[in-house]
Order: sequence, then structure tokens, then C-alpha cells
Amino acid sequence: MTALKKWSKNRYVLHELIRKKIKTQYRNSILGIFWSILNPLLNMLIMWMVFSQFFGRNDPVYPIYLLTGNILFQSLRMATDGSLSSIVDNRGLITKVKIDNYLFPLSSTLASLVNFAFSLISLLVIMLCMQFIGGYTLYGYQIVSIILMMPAFLLFEYGISLFLSAVYVFCRDIKHIYSVFLTLWTYCTPIFYQIDRIDSSSILHKILKLNPMYYFLTYFRDAMYNCSYLGMGMPSWKILGLLYLFGLISIAIGAIFYNALKKKFLLYV
Repeated sequence: MTALKKWSKNRYVLHELIRKKIKTQYRNSILGIFWSILNPLLNMLIMWMVFSQFFGRNDPVYPIYLLTGNILFQSLRMATDGSLSSIVDNRGLITKVKIDNYLFPLSSTLASLVNFAFSLISLLVIMLCMQFIGGYTLYGYQIVSIILMMPAFLLFEYGISLFLSAVYVFCRDIKHIYSVFLTLWTYCTPIFYQIDRIDSSSILHKILKLNPMYYFLTYFRDAMYNCSYLGMGMPSWKILGLLYLFGLISIAIGAIFYNALKKKFLLYV
């Protein structure tokens, strides 16, 4: 019964933290959470204008290629960057109330899932438009493929979030370091370019394939882009298994590091 009460309490606290996170994000905003739909569309439009017009990308469904990369990486950015200061920002609760600290980075990770769901709406709108234009077909099993991927992606995000939030308690500089790292990570992830166009024997190609986000993005694009436009069918089960491996490794490293440091949180928050 004690464990059940603890779970009930944690579920309530988690729900309130997620709601607070989302409300804070869109505070004083006229459109509110609808920015989660408009933001990826506007970013996609800008990137499409740059890369299709200036760099000769004439792929008729290139907007979908861009949007799939953009919303997945933005979800990672929002979850991990939002988790960085989550423990320190809630120092008032930590010092006054007995609460499980892991709920703070978890709330940021789950809040990013809510934004991802809204961003997915913008992707589906574009896909439906492409269906009317021609050369693209929207299948129901594509959504099933995304649902199968999301637990692995959440584990991957949460593992990084645990690690970053624990480090931030002791070293505030990690926020600036991680900001630079995110910029590097963005360009090392094939969001707007195709890795297959890089010589497969080059060192750069091999380095880029060490990036876990490459495989998450490959699966996501296979589901939402390639299976319809290129007629590939369901995404690879082998890649899906690899995604869960990345997720489990991430959560294991993050949890070990977090548990090793959490006993000293009260001294530094």
C-alpha cells in the first residue's frame, strides 16, 4: 500500500509539473500551444526556401524530409535543454517538501512529448497536402511505426536529461557547454542533408554514423517519408531494435550518474 500511495503522489506531482512546464512555456503568448504546430512549419518553410532554392534541392516532397528531421531534433533539444536546470529551478520544493528529484527532469522530458505530438499534427497536414499534389501516399501504419519508436526515444531523452540535470547542480557552466554541443549535434545530424551523398569511405561519413540521432531520424523518416514516397513499406525492425538499445544505454548511464550525485543535491542547489 505504501508503494501504491507513493506512486499516486508522484503521478499527481508529475502531472502538475508537466502542466506548469507547458503553461510557463506559452505564458503571455496569444496563440499559446498552437505555436507547437506553427513553429516547425515556419522553420520548415525557411529551411525549404534556403536549401531548395539556393542549393538546388528540387525534391517535390523535400518539405516532409525537412519537417521530419526538424520536429524530432527539436523534441530532443526541448527535453534535454529544459531538464538542465530543472532541479535547481525547483530548489524551493526540494528543500521544503520530501519529493523524488527525478520527477523534475522527467517532467521536462514528458512535456517535450506533448509538444512533439502537436508538431506531428503539422507534419500530417503537410503530408495530406502532398497527397493531393501527387507522388505521396499517407498510410495508417505510419502512425503505428511512430508509436513503436517513442518509448525508445523517451528513454534516450530521459537518460541524457538525468545526466545533465545532475551535472548542472554542481557545475552551472554545463548550460553554456551543452548549448555549443547542441549546435554541433544539429549539424552532425542529417536534418536538412542526406548522409548518403557523403562518400561512404570517408572519415566524416563514419563519424556521422556514430550519432544515435542518425538512427532515430532514419527510422522516423522511413515511417513518415520513405515508405510513402519511395514505397519502402514498414521501417526496419533491426533499426527499431537498435533504437531501444540506445535508449536503454542512455537511461542506464543517466540513472547511474544521477544516483551517484543525488545525495549531495541539497548542499549545492
